[in-house]
Amino acid sequence: MKKSGGYVIFSALTLLLIMGLIFGAQMYYYSVRASALKKTIDYKMAEILVNLAKTNNIENDEIIEFHDGTVKKDADKFRINLKSGEKITIMINEQED
Repeated sequence: MKKSGGYVIFSALTLLLIMGLIFGAQMYYYSVRASALKKTIDYKMAEILVNLAKTNNIENDEIIEFHDGTVKKDADKFRINLKSGEKITIMINEQED
């Protein structure tokens, strides 16, 4: 009788350990995925701001402020500072200008 009680406790602890590992791995996966999606959203927002700046005919060393951030055009790149604190640099493609 005592031996079966030990097996039950061991089995229960093993099951809890496995469930904890699965839960931890799942939380890590979703955390990494959420971080990657946030970076994608920030980059797409930076592209939108660059396109708005191009529409407004931004000149070299000029800064245009938008609600979501600021865009500065250098000779060969755009520097975007988003309100979320993200700083993104997008190179200028000569074929587009």
